Amino acid sequence: MCNGRPTYLQHIKHNMSIFDTLLSVIAPHECLGCGAEGALLCGTCRLLLPDIPPRCYRCRRISSGGLTCRACRKVSRLRYVRAATDYEGIAQQLVWRLKFGGAQAAKREIVHSLLPLVRQMDCRDACIVPVPTATSRVRQRGYDQAKLIARQLAQEAHLPYIDCVQRQGQTHQVGASRRQRQKQLAGAFYVRRPQCIRNGHLILVDDVLTTGATLEAAAAVLRRAGAGQIDALVFAQA
Repeated sequence: MCNGRPTYLQHIKHNMSIFDTLLSVIAPHECLGCGAEGALLCGTCRLLLPDIPPRCYRCRRISSGGLTCRACRKVSRLRYVRAATDYEGIAQQLVWRLKFGGAQAAKREIVHSLLPLVRQMDCRDACIVPVPTATSRVRQRGYDQAKLIARQLAQEAHLPYIDCVQRQGQTHQVGASRRQRQKQLAGAFYVRRPQCIRNGHLILVDDVLTTGATLEAAAAVLRRAGAGQIDALVFAQA
């Protein structure tokens, strides 16, 4: 909101959400796995998505509960990162439909895959925080897919939602190495309303994890702003 009035971008988001809802009634989505009508991913095909075992997100060594291993904790502010599945096949198609096909309905299927991971966590006092997408991408799509996922996940998990990490700059990280991403993301994030997260347990939420550089950059600014424990949940890991 700006001076109490919806912004142009908020109008676009609202209109696209209405359009997606109407389209799902007029021409229902078909499951990406089996073609069944009604959803982009039916309950049966969702169960067929391969699980990722709890492991350190950086070195991928198996670890209890997905904890960041001792060696990787030297360079990461993330206590642990959990991913629901691998970024391939149906999962990749689902993310692409959300990010590039305008199918906001895909967020529901992604959230349903993340909820079991939330229930495995000790998150009674945690807050859900989205990792913001590059602003140029948001303008192209009319919405930020990470915020859509995080907001609905917070609602369904009955956890507070805080949109406190802001992004500046237009850099896209697709295809970049970890070192390149870290360089590109230096200074890309800042925290607004730091008083809302001071000493708090935060769960960062994003759609895809590649090198982990984006999550690490967001976690670093949150820690500098006074956050306590910082974990992360992502739908798929590349």
